[in-house]
Amino acid sequence: MKVGIDELGKLLDQYYQKKKALIITGTFGIGKSAVIRDKAKEIAIKKNKAFREWNKLSKKERREVIGNPERYFVLIDIRLAEWDSSDIKGLPDFNEGGDSIKWKIPDWAEFITLEGSDGFVFFDELNLGSPLVISSVYKILYDREISDRAINDNWLVLGAGNLDSDRAFTHTLPAPVKDRGGEVELMPPNDDEWVDWAINNKIDSKIIGFIKFSPDNLHNIDFDSNQKFTTHRGWERVSNLIDGITNNYDLLTLVTCSAIGEGIGRKFVAFCKIEESMNLEDVIKNPQKLKEIKDIDVRYFLVTSVAERTRSDNERKIPFSKIMEISKVLDEDKKAEFVALLWKMSSAYSDTFKEDFMKCTDKTIEKYSKYIL
Repeated sequence: MKVGIDELGKLLDQYYQKKKALIITGTFGIGKSAVIRDKAKEIAIKKNKAFREWNKLSKKERREVIGNPERYFVLIDIRLAEWDSSDIKGLPDFNEGGDSIKWKIPDWAEFITLEGSDGFVFFDELNLGSPLVISSVYKILYDREISDRAINDNWLVLGAGNLDSDRAFTHTLPAPVKDRGGEVELMPPNDDEWVDWAINNKIDSKIIGFIKFSPDNLHNIDFDSNQKFTTHRGWERVSNLIDGITNNYDLLTLVTCSAIGEGIGRKFVAFCKIEESMNLEDVIKNPQKLKEIKDIDVRYFLVTSVAERTRSDNERKIPFSKIMEISKVLDEDKKAEFVALLWKMSSAYSDTFKEDFMKCTDKTIEKYSKYIL
């Protein structure tokens, strides 16, 4: 069954409630891990627990989590392509003595057996692991056991893998094993779905504007070309790499092209250069100038740049009243899609936007309130 991001989120809720295993396949770079991470954070908030990613914890932090398992909702992300079977089931403890073998299992495996522990165990790159590693995971996925110990009833066990068409040298999972849990294929998010995610995950506003202007450049995989693939994950990488680069288009070009491919990378840099051909301050001071701007790419650049200026930590932060002025002009010019984008981004970026919004009595509020409520 093929599903979108929203549908996968609903499935994760249901599978977590019933504690049934779920395997998610899909092409690389479309955000399988991100959807699972976001859902884990959401459940942690609902259960009033602190969210932790096991892989990012120091030894000291892990000891704290292990010592107080009931306080935390933990995401354990295991990339099976990098693991050996002993990393899963542990090693025999020859110091125990006696007539039977005792197994010493990894700390994450010990943690998921503790009373009160809670979270997701996520076996990523499931079909890229060696057959021996994959077989070690079966018992965890479907029998909820690791070595000779039962996994706590709170845990949801998940697997994810690539498609055969990805040329990733995948191993085929045995049909009888796959039948013991749910299985879906995640479809690549469309530009609207990805932009919603990007707004809430601190993706650079210029990238958001570029994707809205040119959605075909969100995901581009061509095995027959020599270009680097452009993926949803790749744009997240670009956002991280270009943070702090200002007015240096040579460096911006170098970094962007290395991260998502030269063709699309240069298009993105050309979009960023729009800043040189416009005076944002003039438009902010006199929003009526928006009506003079006819180029769609310039409008997207301007709207995302204005939204960026609503951030609480922006030295040139603009007030809510100015956002309303700009919104009215866009509305008068019948540019509803730009008002919606501006409000979505401002709502996510500004600590006070929703509060100011609720106090506002302007008629424009009623027309676009659905985008932030």
